Formats: sequence, structure tokens, C-alpha cells
Amino acid sequence: MRQHKFIVFSFVLIVGLLLAIAPASASTVSVQFVGVGGASQNGVYTYPYYLTMNGGPQTPMMCDDFYDRISVGDSWQANITQLSSGDLSLTRFGDLTKYEEAAYLLLQTRTTDPSQWGNINWAIWDIFDPNADPGAAYKAGVDYWLNKAETVDLSKINFSGIRIVTPTGDYGQEFLYDTPEPGSLLLLGTGLIGFWARRKHQA
Repeated sequence: MRQHKFIVFSFVLIVGLLLAIAPASASTVSVQFVGVGGASQNGVYTYPYYLTMNGGPQTPMMCDDFYDRISVGDSWQANITQLSSGDLSLTRFGDLTKYEEAAYLLLQTRTTDPSQWGNINWAIWDIFDPNADPGAAYKAGVDYWLNKAETVDLSKINFSGIRIVTPTGDYGQEFLYDTPEPGSLLLLGTGLIGFWARRKHQA
């Protein structure tokens, strides 16, 4: 009975995780800007921004679009583009190298102290618009991350989990976010089941 319950629980967990990232593969979604993480730099809120897609869970995202403005509570329709697809026809800027540089910087937030996230976000804004001004106090930190993005071998970076959320109309901002791949979630789920089965056998 306990074995059956565990398997059912693992299955439900895997399905739930897959459903949570389902908007990643949808062509058009309804996006709502629900809040910010509270960090700001040079008077501007920086990563993370929190958005929902089709009323799903809040997802932390990185803004790459400096000059368009939105407010908490705003909603709009957006296209979702998988960066590794190479098809950027529905994105705001359409430049693969720039998006890969920005995605590389987004991936650095996995292991970088949150005190650097503002500099990383400003570096991403600089990639798409060099006129974005982080302020003299932060320029050295921003330039550090910008240099890393411009000198790293992008061909060796796995961008399969990066999605671009682009407004379908004139209103809204564009964002990037990092999502686990379905294969990784399935591997996690089967690993949990295998671990439980091994413990059960040893017992």
C-alpha cells in the first residue's frame, strides 16, 4: 500500500511540474506582471520580476527591455520563444548573439550572489540598448558582467531551458526566464521512485 501511494505521489509530482512549465511550449499566453523582488539599482527595479502565464504560478524573470514601462497588475498577450530553437522571428530584437549573451548572464544568477543581480540585469539592458545608463556608481560592476558575456564561448552554453516572453502588441515588456526541461523533471521523478524502491528492497 505504501509503495502504491509513493508511486502515485511521484506521478502526480511529475505531472504537476510538467503542467507548471506548460506555457513554455505554448505559442501565445496571457501574461500578468505581479510584482518585483524588491532590489533596485540607480532608481530602477532589477531582477527578479515576477510574472504569471495563463494564471499559473509566479515565475521569476529577467527584463531585457529597458525603455518600455509596465506597472504591477498589468496584463498583456505574449509569444513564448525557446532560445535554442534559433527562430527569433517573434522576439522584440531578433539578434541571436545578443539573446545568447543575455541568456548566459541570466544563467549566472543560479550561482551568483544576489548582490550582483542588479549589475547582471543592467548588463543585459546594455546588450540590447547601449544607451541604458546604470549610473557611475555601478558602471564597473556592469562592465564586468558585460565583458564576461561578450567573451564567453556561447557555443558551449546550454540554452535549452531559456524562454523569451515577447508582447504580441505595442504594450508590455520583454522578459527572459529559465525553466527546467521536461526530461530533467522526468529524470528527477524516476530517480525518486528508484531511490524508494532500492530502500524498500534493502529493508
